[in-house]
Amino acid sequence: MIISNPTAPSLLVVVVCSRAGVWSEFHGVLGVVDASDTVYLIKVNGEEIMRINKRQLRASSSIVGLIPQDGDDNDAQRSCLCRFVVITADGCLHLIETSKEPSASVLNSGLKSLGKFPKDVFCFDYSSECSLLVVVGSAVGISQSSVGNSAGSCLLSLWCRSQNLDLEPLISIQFEGLYSKSKDAALSCPKVLISPQGKYVATLDIRGCLHIFKMDKESRSLLSFACEEQLCSQGSNNITNEQNELLKDIVDFTWWSDRIMTLAKHGGILAMLDIGTGLKFQEHDHLYSMLVLDRIQQFQGRIFVLDSKVPSKPHRESGNVYNVEQITGGRNDQLDVSQLHWSLISVSKRSVPEMYNILISNCKYQAALDFANHHGLDGEEVLKSQWLHSGHGKDGINMFLSNIKDRNFVLSECVDKVGPTEDAVKALLSYGLQVTDQFRFSESEADEGNQIWHFRMARLQLLQFRDRLETYMGINMGRFSVQEYCKFRIIPVGEAAITLAESGKIGALNLLFKRHPYSLSPSLLKIFAAIPETVPLQTYGQLLPGRSPPPRIALREEDWVECEEMVNFINRLPENHEIGTQIQTEPIVKRCLGYLWPSSSELSEWYKNRARDIDSFSGQLDNCINLIDLACHKGIYELQKFHEDILYLHQLIYSDENDVDVCSSMSLISWEQLSDYEKFRMMLKGVKEENVVKRLHDKAIPFMRKRFHNMTYFTQDQDTDSFLVKWLKEIALENKLDTCLMVFEEGCRELHMNDFFKDEIEAVDCALQCIYLCTVTDRWSIMAALLSKLPQKQDVGISIECFEKRLKLAEGHIEAGRLLALYQVPKPMDFFLEAHSDEKGVKQILRLILSKFVRRQPSRSDNDWANMWRDVQCLREKAFPFLDLEYMLVEFCRGLLKAGKFSLARNYLKGTSSVSLASEKAENLVIQAAREYFFSASSLSCSEVSTHACKALIWLWIPGNDLICSSL
Repeated sequence: MIISNPTAPSLLVVVVCSRAGVWSEFHGVLGVVDASDTVYLIKVNGEEIMRINKRQLRASSSIVGLIPQDGDDNDAQRSCLCRFVVITADGCLHLIETSKEPSASVLNSGLKSLGKFPKDVFCFDYSSECSLLVVVGSAVGISQSSVGNSAGSCLLSLWCRSQNLDLEPLISIQFEGLYSKSKDAALSCPKVLISPQGKYVATLDIRGCLHIFKMDKESRSLLSFACEEQLCSQGSNNITNEQNELLKDIVDFTWWSDRIMTLAKHGGILAMLDIGTGLKFQEHDHLYSMLVLDRIQQFQGRIFVLDSKVPSKPHRESGNVYNVEQITGGRNDQLDVSQLHWSLISVSKRSVPEMYNILISNCKYQAALDFANHHGLDGEEVLKSQWLHSGHGKDGINMFLSNIKDRNFVLSECVDKVGPTEDAVKALLSYGLQVTDQFRFSESEADEGNQIWHFRMARLQLLQFRDRLETYMGINMGRFSVQEYCKFRIIPVGEAAITLAESGKIGALNLLFKRHPYSLSPSLLKIFAAIPETVPLQTYGQLLPGRSPPPRIALREEDWVECEEMVNFINRLPENHEIGTQIQTEPIVKRCLGYLWPSSSELSEWYKNRARDIDSFSGQLDNCINLIDLACHKGIYELQKFHEDILYLHQLIYSDENDVDVCSSMSLISWEQLSDYEKFRMMLKGVKEENVVKRLHDKAIPFMRKRFHNMTYFTQDQDTDSFLVKWLKEIALENKLDTCLMVFEEGCRELHMNDFFKDEIEAVDCALQCIYLCTVTDRWSIMAALLSKLPQKQDVGISIECFEKRLKLAEGHIEAGRLLALYQVPKPMDFFLEAHSDEKGVKQILRLILSKFVRRQPSRSDNDWANMWRDVQCLREKAFPFLDLEYMLVEFCRGLLKAGKFSLARNYLKGTSSVSLASEKAENLVIQAAREYFFSASSLSCSEVSTHACKALIWLWIPGNDLICSSL
């Protein structure tokens, strides 16, 4: 059986092994009675709340069915208890109350009938809308006065629900029918139904006989509507033999509307009958096996059909109808349900247009045409459906599309549809162009409305799709794919080009540029940037842009719609018009935008970025050089300096002489970020004496000439050091004088030819700075050799102030430095530049020299001391001219006295050819020396006192010996 929720038709339950069932709509509870007279209460989710058997109900007869008690009872609706009325075959009423929890109480009272309820109840129906209960029972024991005039074996009674839930008898009528069990197999189950609006009551007995009664609640009367007789009385032509046959052997029935019934007949026929006119207006011959019908009470024109079929057995089949008795054993009450197959069918009311559309959607074209002719509908919809279900090729166009008069539909199909093959697509586009060819521009445009412009824009779109088809087939070398072409023809051509570029399909990209040059020109650089950096340049170099666009561009012949008038119309469209990108054919783009070519600055920057990316992602510096070289040949001369930079980096990386660890990791971007001088210095990184000249000639000096020489040598800026000068100063600070010597030797050999130095002044100045920047104190010979390589004054017209003086001073400082190192007081060259400001320190150095000279070898010869005096005088001359010569003689004599050279000291105390001492200074010097001897002696008897002091007085004869003796 079928149990549907009255207000929720989607909530449907099919119960196979039940006798009766009903929904409690308010509580969402389903009540079901099975064959064992057990009542089940079930939630919507399938969970069982409770079950009650006949013994618990204290019922003495079988249960016929249930009535929910929440339809018209406000108290019941407000209550949390769900109520069902149980009707048993003996006419007793039982009330069940339960909550949604698994507990329940059973009440056998609380609901009563105010009249005598029928005994032997066979079936009943309850209409909550009308608050009516109809019951079919036995008429035995019922007096004739209590029912209608007609007599019979069965009683149909109507009961009305009162406000206190009691049942009040409304009207009853007796009729002839068979509802009790018979020895013969029953054809149908007893059933009674009130029509949706309560105007009719129909009941079916077990013989398949249908009894219809017309009801008048106001007059409380029931009129027997005895099928054939009643229908015949309304007109002699209303009932035919076919209709008479329809009213026989009924298996089940339900109301379609208030006067139209749906009948399920023995043999598997489902039909509908209008009981008011007697017309059979619908019949479904599906050859059902066992039909069960039910309707949704709140919705007219919708029913459910439950069909049960026996499994097919080839040797037992007889047509498509299965013999149910084979599995039921000839007894209705022992049906083997497990062997049946069930299907649920929904039958709904449809309007004429809906039925027409259903026939078309089911591809029943001839039936649809007949239906259209019968109802005066447009048969063109059938052609449209046939076209839509065709292969969209030439045959479909000739048979269906060409016969459709709806031009909007035809044009939309030509634009939107894509056939399964290339030929089908071409045919559809060609037909669309044929349809739109009639909308050419006329001299007077007063009658040209928006529809005409729509067709013209569609023509442009068709042209665009045709162009894209030809391009697509060329790109894919004649292979056609519906999915890929559908994507390709609507994607912006720039995006398609980028996709091809990313996949490295250079041939396809070349074809795209030839066929769509104007559309691709705005995204030209972006497309080329998408090509993988590892793709060899020679495969796509010819496509790369130069300073100017190509002089000639070949396009297909323009169509009549690709004219200035169409361009003016397109320009009036909103910028975000949805079809804007699909009407941009190449001739239209040429007229609207022209050839958008990047500027020289944009091209220059693109090539630079491309070279950087190639180096970063692939490390192929050769490709970078070739790329920029190609750009220069294409007229982008701004890249010359960049090209030179890459060449220098290439030489630097792939030279065997350079520091591999440093140079191999140098990227183009890092190289660009270096200043020109840092690049120059990188070229000389790791250089040694034996290869510095070659490196300078091969790399560094040519680089300097281009980057620095041309920029500064022709200006008056004399304060700017060249790259070579700066580098020489830096290595001088690192004390690499050997390398400096090699550079100056080479640079000064042919000074005006090799471009090492700007002129003689720069060479001399740089050499002097290098010497003074050196901090070592053992390279005096190298320094002297370096100065010897410098140009001489007679060779150049340089003044004494700027050349000889500085050079001579440096030579003197070198000599002074050598002497200081010789006497174990080494000083760097820059010490001599600031010595005049530290006279006290210089004097300490002089005393230190004499002290070390005495201590190192006390028994030096007179010749050694004479050489010492000449060296001291040389120091004064070369480095310390601010020292007083007399002071130097005093210090020298003091050293002689300390060394015990009294005889030699007497000679020097008397003076030299260049300086002489005053007698007072000589006396003081002798006295100090004698005093030091006396004070350094351990006692007066010491030999040092008697010997050295006496010798000092004897040999150092000076006028005034008495004074000396007294002082001692």
